[in-house]
Amino acid sequence: MKYKKLQKLEAIRGFSALYVVLFHMLPQKIFLFGINIGFFFRFGSEAVIMFLILSGFVIKYSWEKSADTSFRNYFFKRFIRIYIPLIFIFILAYALKSYAEGGFADPEWKTLLGNLFMLQDVISLKPNVISPTYMRNGVLWSLSYEWWFYMLFFVLVKYIETKKLNTWVNILTIIATISYLFYPFILNRIVMYFAIWWIGVRFADIYLKGEADTFKSMQKYSYVLLFIIALLGLNFYINFNDTKIYAYPLVAYPFVALRHFVFAFLAMLAGITWNKLNWIGFDKIFGVFKHLAPFSYVMYISHHYLVVEASYLQFINNKIIEYTFYVLLMLLFSYLVEVVIYSKIKKWITSYYATNF
Repeated sequence: MKYKKLQKLEAIRGFSALYVVLFHMLPQKIFLFGINIGFFFRFGSEAVIMFLILSGFVIKYSWEKSADTSFRNYFFKRFIRIYIPLIFIFILAYALKSYAEGGFADPEWKTLLGNLFMLQDVISLKPNVISPTYMRNGVLWSLSYEWWFYMLFFVLVKYIETKKLNTWVNILTIIATISYLFYPFILNRIVMYFAIWWIGVRFADIYLKGEADTFKSMQKYSYVLLFIIALLGLNFYINFNDTKIYAYPLVAYPFVALRHFVFAFLAMLAGITWNKLNWIGFDKIFGVFKHLAPFSYVMYISHHYLVVEASYLQFINNKIIEYTFYVLLMLLFSYLVEVVIYSKIKKWITSYYATNF
């Protein structure tokens, strides 16, 4: 029963990855029987937020199941999981750029360094960004958040008493949000968004304790999220003129953070409600997407180059067929990198690590 419940997380992860691909690939207007169904693929930003919530659940779950909770072991596992596939994407990006330019392209060392140190964000949509995402691959913004969530999680669970942990998270995220009203930058943005990631941690904690996912179990944390939403609403009001600065104001400062938190709150409520309804209809709607989960990470970080910016099949002169092939090749590439190559590298590195350290 528990394994089946965790399969639901896999299904959501696979669905979210594919949805982000479709969000970036499909035009905004797709009319079917006079109805613009393209509208239903305009919520890629929300799909990324689902990734963050799922990540919080998985990290908390794996932490509690791990026999070795040393920083060395924790850092090692998180590092190879994030960086090994990511290095392949950096190489892919550079190779495609060099091919397009007919020679060795500028590797953009400064930006690459910023991404390797997980300091990247979408510079065209947010103020005070340290480093843009590498070679315009916008989805990489979430990896910097993800990485620093991992690090913050470790510090908190290692050095804060368990009974005080949620209180500390509440205080830190609220302080970060208040400071965000005055000067938004990488540090307060990441700590503020940690509140979204923590939703997954709270769900995992409830799940591991065998408690029921009820509105009461998340009631206090709901108040924290609502307070943050109210602060971000105030920020939107104060900095409304900034919506005129960015070309895509619905996914830019100051609206995007408010949008993300509102969705995260609604997703939390939806999860609790659906669980109370015994997940009726879930498997029929999302079950098939669990097959994409094992390589969803590479799908997510590679589709910008392999689908969105791909052009080598333009000679087909049929957009539907052309992009169908792009998607199929992306799926194949993602499977090979994450399931085949990454698994072998991980096995070798893990064996070497266990033997020598």
